Amino acid sequence: MAVPLLSARELRYCGLMDQKPAPVSEQPPLVILRTPRLILRAAVEEDISILQNLIFGDSDVMRFAFSGASMAREAAEDFIRRSFTFGENLTGMAVLTEKPAGEIIGFAGLSPCHALEADDFEIGFVLARRAWGRGIATEIGEAQLAFGFEQLKCGRLLGLVDPRNAPSIHALEKLGMRYVETIEEPKRGSRRIFVIEAAEWRRRRAE
Repeated sequence: MAVPLLSARELRYCGLMDQKPAPVSEQPPLVILRTPRLILRAAVEEDISILQNLIFGDSDVMRFAFSGASMAREAAEDFIRRSFTFGENLTGMAVLTEKPAGEIIGFAGLSPCHALEADDFEIGFVLARRAWGRGIATEIGEAQLAFGFEQLKCGRLLGLVDPRNAPSIHALEKLGMRYVETIEEPKRGSRRIFVIEAAEWRRRRAE
């Protein structure tokens, strides 16, 4: 059965901007995309400690993410500063919040990926425990596909997942992504690669 898709009214995103991080300012963080329940936005300084406690320091959440273990505070802060967008960059990891209060429930984003030896983007999402089992992975994943194909004009998008992570595999399959191969990533271990081509995604949208 096809996954319910978001309408143009329900899914909104801003235009492409220059890729240089913006300096810290008093302005609200850049909103990258919205769904009926979620907002994906650029990170701000205050997010770092929240993400450390909610995500990177939780061994259950981190079991299948990155190296498969929780991170010490300094390592987590270094990763966030290197991998998250704090300015106007629309790619890289961003903070995932839930409406209406803007409560942080994880992070997501499209990141450059060379797993198939090409200049692809990988969709990704890591959710806090309180966000599990509510269809949020599918909702943010569907939005990321729309963003990658419509806004970034990608020819295909990848999803990399730990072979033991059954919920995430199920989410990628619900998004219409198909398994192609398993690889060993130097910093992430074994990963199954799932792919969806732009033409496949458009056919699903038309169904």
